[in-house]
Amino acid sequence: MTSFTIHLQQHQVRLVALAVTYHLARPGSEIDRETMTEYRHGLRALLPEIDEQLDAPAATVDLSALQGVLLSTAFSSVMGELKMYSVLDTMSGESRRPRSTAPGFDDRLRGLFPEIAGDPNYAMQLAEDLAMLRRDMPFARAREVLEEQRKSDAEARRQKKPWQFWKR
Repeated sequence: MTSFTIHLQQHQVRLVALAVTYHLARPGSEIDRETMTEYRHGLRALLPEIDEQLDAPAATVDLSALQGVLLSTAFSSVMGELKMYSVLDTMSGESRRPRSTAPGFDDRLRGLFPEIAGDPNYAMQLAEDLAMLRRDMPFARAREVLEEQRKSDAEARRQKKPWQFWKR
């Protein structure tokens, strides 16, 4: 199985942690659409590894192709959330109403980036940082590897003879 090793600075690790948290807060995010079962090695498996390295000056994380694709989607989603954060913060005013529809996202954002409490516009800077990080990640290659695996699995299923029921 192909894996990708990524090296991150502390700020980048925090961005990845935020993206993974957002991903996991969305219902059904860890369910495989083809099998309707939960991923065995999705981003839920990655979260403890990332959380363990949050305070380190640098971190190294190994991603499977599936985790790379899921993380790419999580990056896109979080960038959208962060771009709207200051607008939603202005609308919420002094209330404790969440700025995000993802449960726990606001608390995690404030915990990872305390600067956001004093300046909600800091979220735009975080969105830009996330966009820059996304360019450096091997997400395109992860998609290619995942597609190659799917094609290989489909070919193997196609080549099985229906009368060889013991090979199923």
